[in-house]
Amino acid sequence: MRLFLIGIMAMALTACGYASRDTEAVGQVKRVMNNTPILCSDFIDVDLSLGVIRNGVGSVSNEDIWIVVSRPDAEILKKANEEGQLVKITYDQQRFAFCTQGRFATKVEILK
Repeated sequence: MRLFLIGIMAMALTACGYASRDTEAVGQVKRVMNNTPILCSDFIDVDLSLGVIRNGVGSVSNEDIWIVVSRPDAEILKKANEEGQLVKITYDQQRFAFCTQGRFATKVEILK
């Protein structure tokens, strides 16, 4: 029993914190979603497509990431989606997140 509790405590301690911080992703916003899960508080997710084409040159990727953003950042990203602009999102990745993918935006900017 004691070994089991030590194992649980070790897992809890290593799952806390961040897997990475200040990671940058550049892409185009596909959609902004308001999520209202039953067990967790509401949050806003952004689907960011990492395949970027500039002036007809670049790569088309089927790789997307989901990032949790604040309400003011969501408005900026909705505008970027409507205008087809590229965005750069700086985010922190948590080791363990219960209701989300674990990526939380710290900075959002529209690239010109």
